[in-house]
Amino acid sequence: MRVLILATDIFTRGGIARYTSTLASSLGDLLGPENVDVLCFWDWGNTGETPSGFRVLGWVSSRSRASVLSRVRFLAKAMLAGARGYDLVIANHVALAPVAALLRLAFGIPYWVACHCIEVWWGTTRLRRSALKHADLILPVSRYTAEIVEHMKGIDAARVRVLYNAIPEKLADALGRDVVKGPTQAKEAWAGRPQPAWERGPVLLSVCALARRNEFKGVDTVIEALPRILQTVPELQYVVVGDGEIRPKLEGFATKAGVAANVSFVGGLSDAELVDLYHRCDVFVLPSRGQECGGTIGGEGFGRVYVEAALAAKPVIGSCAGGAAEAVLHGKTGLLVNPVSVQEVADAVLTIVSQPNLAAAMGAAGREWALANFTQQALKESLQPLLQRYRPENAPVHELEHAGEPL
Repeated sequence: MRVLILATDIFTRGGIARYTSTLASSLGDLLGPENVDVLCFWDWGNTGETPSGFRVLGWVSSRSRASVLSRVRFLAKAMLAGARGYDLVIANHVALAPVAALLRLAFGIPYWVACHCIEVWWGTTRLRRSALKHADLILPVSRYTAEIVEHMKGIDAARVRVLYNAIPEKLADALGRDVVKGPTQAKEAWAGRPQPAWERGPVLLSVCALARRNEFKGVDTVIEALPRILQTVPELQYVVVGDGEIRPKLEGFATKAGVAANVSFVGGLSDAELVDLYHRCDVFVLPSRGQECGGTIGGEGFGRVYVEAALAAKPVIGSCAGGAAEAVLHGKTGLLVNPVSVQEVADAVLTIVSQPNLAAAMGAAGREWALANFTQQALKESLQPLLQRYRPENAPVHELEHAGEPL
């Protein structure tokens, strides 16, 4: 069985890119790396390293925005690829669904479409809606997004299957190693870069892109809650990973709130640095707000960073709005808060920070839950029955060598 994935990008550490690379690797494990090809629109983050679990056919653009020419080039490359013969096409984003639909029209290849967040919450073009309607399967990353898709006119709910994000095996393995706050690990991870003041007290961690339109992530709410938290835990530090256009605004907000000395913006990090931070933090917090547009509330499609923190055995404070609520078991792996309530955020932080036994129990439960539901092993088990119908002569997808074993 041969699969072609149409991807926006695959080389960065963004949520959709991570989703796509993990999906491609999982399919490569199930079908063989030589049978899974990925055609990218952008080459963002490409270091020239060749993936081992699948094949990258190429890309068409390095720019920040898609031009008419780059779209035509992508369509041409997709049509050339389709002529080689595939049993299934997967569009990793609704924007690429029309290309998948054209491949079916030209070559009779069935296709799936992945749905993440705002690209379906806040409306789609008529062409994209048509492509969604004719997809064999629609794969939202959360039940929340699935409900939005199912309410779209003309969508058959029977063709909607939730396919949760999975954490890449290499990253999941690194996050699961014993938490050792030793100087050797920090030195290796940060490679001489300046580090925040870890030893002053408890560490709160947020990880998100600080790009325009990402104000809903709730970093500003945590900063606003810090004066209340610091009254009880004055040595607490808040570390924010990520970069983008809204970072200066948030830095100014921290200064205005009088908490700049307790807030560190560390920018974008490597995976090794990020893993080190997950191990060093005491609580992961990201109270993402919902955003309304046309009667639909958006926000987090799912929030894979909550799962990354859980794999590092850290308690998580998330939002009861949007898909984020599906990544945290309230009262067991962390706490869900009203994302617009500064007091709830402050109370949740103080509840966990002041009770080390509770924090440890939540972290342990979170890791167990994440291993059971959000690893590549779990993703492959979800994919197997979906792929079955596309196997030549209905032959079974081969059994995984390590099925049932912990990662």
